[in-house]
Amino acid sequence: MSAPSSSPSASLLAPENEQERASLLSQIRWFNKLRLIVAAGVIWLCALATHAFGLIRDPLPLYALGASIVVVDGLYIVGYRILQRSRLWAVRSHVYLQIAVDLLILTALLHFAGGVTNPLALFYLFHAFIAALLLSVRAAVMVACASIFLLVMLGLSERLGWLQHHPLGVGMFDLFAIDALGLWLLVFAYATTLATSIYFVSTVLAQLRRQEQELVRLGRHLALSEKLASVGTLAAGVSHEINNPIGVIKNKVQILRYRVEDGDAQDKLLAELDVVDKHTRRISKITDGLLHFSRETPFALQPLDLAALIREAEDLVRVPFQQAEVALTVRSDLALGVSVRGSSNHLLQVLINILINAKDASARGGCVELTASLRGAEVSLTVQDRGVGIAAEVREKIFDPFFTTKDVDKGTGLGLAISHGIVERHQGRIEVASDAKDGTRFSVVLPAVQLHPE
Repeated sequence: MSAPSSSPSASLLAPENEQERASLLSQIRWFNKLRLIVAAGVIWLCALATHAFGLIRDPLPLYALGASIVVVDGLYIVGYRILQRSRLWAVRSHVYLQIAVDLLILTALLHFAGGVTNPLALFYLFHAFIAALLLSVRAAVMVACASIFLLVMLGLSERLGWLQHHPLGVGMFDLFAIDALGLWLLVFAYATTLATSIYFVSTVLAQLRRQEQELVRLGRHLALSEKLASVGTLAAGVSHEINNPIGVIKNKVQILRYRVEDGDAQDKLLAELDVVDKHTRRISKITDGLLHFSRETPFALQPLDLAALIREAEDLVRVPFQQAEVALTVRSDLALGVSVRGSSNHLLQVLINILINAKDASARGGCVELTASLRGAEVSLTVQDRGVGIAAEVREKIFDPFFTTKDVDKGTGLGLAISHGIVERHQGRIEVASDAKDGTRFSVVLPAVQLHPE
C-alpha cells in the first residue's frame, strides 16, 4: 500500500500553502484507511494471543480499545469533508490531534498487554515518522518526547503499583525482576532508537522537500512562461487592434484643431471629444484585458460571470483568428443565474489555450465553435474545431507536460498540461472527443452553481 500523490499537472500553478494543504489531506485520507487495518490487526492479535496462546487473561479491554480505534477513525472519516474546506493551520492541527489520540490509545494497549516489557512499544516510532512526514522535524521531536514521557510514566506507574501490571507470559521480561537501572536502560534503548530513526528520516525528508520545492518553483516558472507565450501570440493581434482607434483619434484631434481655429460651437467640439473618448476607452479595454490575462493572480474560487469570461476570451483571440482566416462563433445555452465557482484569470487561461489550439488545428476558411451549456448539475464549456482530429495513439499523451505535435517554435507542450491542472483544482475535468471527419471537441466540465436561486 502506498500513499496517494497529487497530479503533477495540478501542482504547476498551485501556491505552496495550497499544495501543502492538498498533500496533507491526501495523506490524512490514506492514514484514515490504514487506521482501520490497525484496528482489525489489534482485534486479531488479541484473539490469537488470548485463545490460541493463552497469553492474555482478560482480553475485553483490548477488544474495547480496538473498537475505539474504529469509532475514532469513523469520526475522522465523517469529518473529512469538513476538513477539506479548512485552512492549512486547521489541517495541521487535525494531524496533531490524530497523533495525540493514537499515542494515548497505543499507551493503553501496551498497559493491558505487558506494559513497557511488550516489544510492540517500538510502535511509538511510527508516530514520530508520521509527524516527520506530514509536519516537520520539530513535530517529530515533540512526538518522540511525548512518546518517551508516556513510556516512562507507564513503566513507573506499573512498577510503583499506581496501575495494575498485566504481564505477558512469554518469558521475555519481568517488570518486577528488572532493577531500576535495567528499567532506565530499557527506556534509554527506546529513546536512542527513536532519536536515531528520526535523524535518518528527517535527513531524507529534508532532501526530498528541497527537491519538491525546487520542482514546484520550476513548475510555476514554466506555467508563467506558457502564459507569456500566449500573451506574445495575442499581443501581435492587439497591436493591430489598437492601430484603428489610434488612427481615428489622430484624425479627430486634427479636426478639433480646425474647429477651434474656426470658432465652432461648443456642442460640435464636444461631439468630436466624445468620439475620442469612445476610442480611448476601447484602447483601454483592449490593453486592460491583455494585462489582466498576463498577470500571475492568486488562485481563489468565487462565483463567476461566465458570459463576461467568454466575452473576454473571445476579445483576446479575435485578431489571431482573423489573421488565420478562421471564424469563431460563440453560443451560450445557460439559463439566467447558472454559473460556476472558479478563478477567472486561470479559467481564462484554459479557454485561451484551447481556443488557440483549435485555431491552429483549423484550415483557412474553417470555423471554431465555443458553446456554454448545462449538463445536469455541471456546466460545459465546449470548443469544437473542424480540423483533421487527433490520432488515437497521440490522444492519451496530449495532457503530458512538454508533449506537442506542433513545430518547435510554435508550441511548448505545456498548454494542455497546465489547463488540465487548473481544471482539476476547480473539481472539474476536460473531456476530449476527436475523429478525422468532425474534428476535435474539448469540453471543460465544471460543477454548476445557482447564483440567483428562485
